[in-house]
Amino acid sequence: MNLYQFFRPLIFSFSPEFAHLLTLRLVRLYGYLPSNQEISAAITHLDMNFENRVGLAAGFDKDGVALPGLLKLKFGFLELGAVTPRSQTGNPPPRLFRLIFDNALINSLGFNNRGVDALVQQVVTSRVPIDKPLGVNIGKNFDTSLSDAADDYLYCFQQLQDCVDFVTVNISSPNTPGLRDLQMVEHAKPVLTRLVQARETAVNSFRHRVSILVKISPDLDEDSLRHLCAVIKDSGCDGIIATNTTIKRTGLVSTYASKRGGLSGKPLFQDSLRTVRLVRENVGENFVVVGCGGIWDGESACAMLTAGANLIQLYTALVYRGPGCIKEIVEATDEFQSQTD
Repeated sequence: MNLYQFFRPLIFSFSPEFAHLLTLRLVRLYGYLPSNQEISAAITHLDMNFENRVGLAAGFDKDGVALPGLLKLKFGFLELGAVTPRSQTGNPPPRLFRLIFDNALINSLGFNNRGVDALVQQVVTSRVPIDKPLGVNIGKNFDTSLSDAADDYLYCFQQLQDCVDFVTVNISSPNTPGLRDLQMVEHAKPVLTRLVQARETAVNSFRHRVSILVKISPDLDEDSLRHLCAVIKDSGCDGIIATNTTIKRTGLVSTYASKRGGLSGKPLFQDSLRTVRLVRENVGENFVVVGCGGIWDGESACAMLTAGANLIQLYTALVYRGPGCIKEIVEATDEFQSQTD
């Protein structure tokens, strides 16, 4: 039994949200302890060098409070957020539930965060070298209309562009009313076009080039997915993260299975895998795809790579398995890639 499995019963005795906040603070403290970093062979995508293909998914650390410790874990890249232009408290609690018998979580947090300016300040004052690709997931405030959504995403991008390597445009969270409507072509196109234009203007002014990724839902039908992939690629974005959480509840047996919100963890894996496969078919070979959703171990991670993902991300596996799973998955994906090269 590893150390995390020993302490997990104690951690799970707390409410999920309290346990999460406590974990963030412990991870932050870990960042200031001495350690020896092991560096894997570098992989290059979008002019970024990754130590390995395994990243932290958005949602774990919305405000960057644990950044010093996260940088010392074996992740190849990190994604913070989601953040919005203004701070917001999110939906009323309880809003985070463990589905222990399903190895899953349901969250209806609703983009609770301190705002993008607070996150920028956190990154700038972190007092640790940021030695791996860093991204931030961005969204709109709950009271911003769809017609004004582009303004929110643009503000977040402009505030972040000098301190991150990529931004992820979150148009797929099920916990902000109406947000998923941004996946419709008529809404997605103006948002993505404005972001890409802002990025190119910055590049022309000799500023750092920030990659733009788009996070999509696992609940899209094939026609909607095909049209959305075309818009994302044609707009000049750099990649797709597949996927966000799901609103489906098929086959769940745990007590809280009927709770409202987005489902993550093992039950999401097959839908995320299907989406990655379809995305790859629609965007072709030379477009970055990040597999996210239900990745639990080396086998599921390698299945994502086989389906067409260039990189992968974890979140819920950390809650149930602890940070030791990162090394296991990194080693499995490194071995897989060495066999396929």
